[in-house]
Amino acid sequence: MKKITVIVQSKDMDATLKALADAGALHIEHQKTPASENIAILDEKFRSLSRAIEVLPDLDKAKEAHRRPENLVREILDLVDKKEVLTEGIKNIKKNIEPWKDWGDFDPEVIYELEEKNVWVRLCKLGKKDLRNVPDGVIVEELFKKGNIFYCALVSKKEIALPFDLIRLPEQGLEDMKANLARETKRLEEISDALTDLSKYRDALFSYRKTLSSIIEFNKIAEGRGDFEKLSYLRGYCPSDKVKKLEKVADSEKWGFIVEDPSENDNVPTLIKNPRWIEIIRPVFQMINTIPGYREVDISLWFLLFFSVFFGMLVGDAGYGLVFFIANLICHIKFGKKLKNHAIFFLTYVLSLCAVVWGVLTGTFFGQAWLPTIVEPVLPLLRQNANVQALCFFIGAVHLSIAHLWKFIRKMPSIKAFSEAGWICMLWLAYFIAKTLILGEVFPEAAKWLLIIGPALVILCTNPSRNLFKTVSSGMGGFLLNVVNSFTDVVSYIRLFAVGAATVAVADAFNQLASGIGDGVLAAFLTAFVLLFGHTLNILLGAMAILVHGVRLNVLEFSSHLNMEWSGTEYKPFKSGSFKA
Repeated sequence: MKKITVIVQSKDMDATLKALADAGALHIEHQKTPASENIAILDEKFRSLSRAIEVLPDLDKAKEAHRRPENLVREILDLVDKKEVLTEGIKNIKKNIEPWKDWGDFDPEVIYELEEKNVWVRLCKLGKKDLRNVPDGVIVEELFKKGNIFYCALVSKKEIALPFDLIRLPEQGLEDMKANLARETKRLEEISDALTDLSKYRDALFSYRKTLSSIIEFNKIAEGRGDFEKLSYLRGYCPSDKVKKLEKVADSEKWGFIVEDPSENDNVPTLIKNPRWIEIIRPVFQMINTIPGYREVDISLWFLLFFSVFFGMLVGDAGYGLVFFIANLICHIKFGKKLKNHAIFFLTYVLSLCAVVWGVLTGTFFGQAWLPTIVEPVLPLLRQNANVQALCFFIGAVHLSIAHLWKFIRKMPSIKAFSEAGWICMLWLAYFIAKTLILGEVFPEAAKWLLIIGPALVILCTNPSRNLFKTVSSGMGGFLLNVVNSFTDVVSYIRLFAVGAATVAVADAFNQLASGIGDGVLAAFLTAFVLLFGHTLNILLGAMAILVHGVRLNVLEFSSHLNMEWSGTEYKPFKSGSFKA
């Protein structure tokens, strides 16, 4: 990346922005916080537009909009506000109806009219003891009973104080409330139908939102520029291979144009370019919203390779792999035409095939126990837990060693590079220790040299100086802080075994449960339900394990050994849009 500064007369700023947008190469950095009344109005329009799009049903009946988008948004949001009021009103009506359903229909106004004629009718709940305490001159009319509670109407020819809690009369009779509910429900349905009808403009509103976003970006860049007397300047970043393109534009537009290397303190955006076969991993980074810093490394290749291995081991079943593959194929056929980027589909094909391959190697197809004895795994050794655990430790040591080897290459020819060689020794020492402590294997005699070479390289080469005491003390501090982490990080790869074994165990458990249900038509349906439910649940749990464990081993363990902070900002050049100043 190169740091670019464009200097123009303030009166030419709008024309400058349009020329830069046409060039589409400069990632612009605000020199001050962009704020103005116009931006506030545009932001509010954008929020209203986004809300209007969200509430519209997503139906396949797009139509060209021949109405002003602002009017459409206003109409949609008015309907939404009315819908919210009606929904709350219907909720209250239902709440009011519920306690009066058993009382039957009556008009509260009639009771108030009787009071004017000195006939007092009051409603209350009475227990058996309360019935014996009714004052003289009060007639008790039992209307209905729930449990030991009598719901009564108390009638008297004069107002008499009653020692009971009276029930407050409703504002309307039951039938009136039901009629009101039906009327409001119909209005709600009409509003829902109106919103459904307006959904034909959803694509047009999406298009308008893109336009509005471009207008907002244009205005924010204009407001965020730097000013000096009658001059204004824009500052940003451009890939080195596009600088000449900007220089030509600057020459033709008569701009002041400065090109320099970014400083250590600059917030330089990150632009990642990879071959197409590596780019299929990009959706995962977008999903977890991680971007490496400008001065950090791009781990896309290693992420793709090891994530594929992790997927195969965590899912661990050829049957499940085929389910993923077929489901992905169906989605690709159905939705592929609507998407410009098909990377997610190709990634899923790769991951699914990895699960199939691991399932074939271990002889796992919707579980293991139900398969006939003639179906044998291609690699019977992978049926033994100790072998799979050892493989997990090996994968961990290799994975993390790649991180330190990468750092070794980047630090060369500095002597500090050899500290990374020391950490590689420590990782493989951790591998052998894990096999000894967890798997009970004999610690190799030759591996004891790692215990000498590893710490020596780390301590002496981490921060070398002419002062031996300073070198050792500095190196020892870093060594003690990280040596335990190296061991635990290698051991943490055993999660690949644990989750994979759990997947097989759950599959076998549901298969066994289904096989014991019995014979008959009903039993057949129940068996099918148990199998469908059990394996669907297992697949969902496997998918969650991928996100939790497969991603973690790359983003945390591997990246931490590369000292990555994922603090990057994505390179987003200012491009042409349907904007106006």
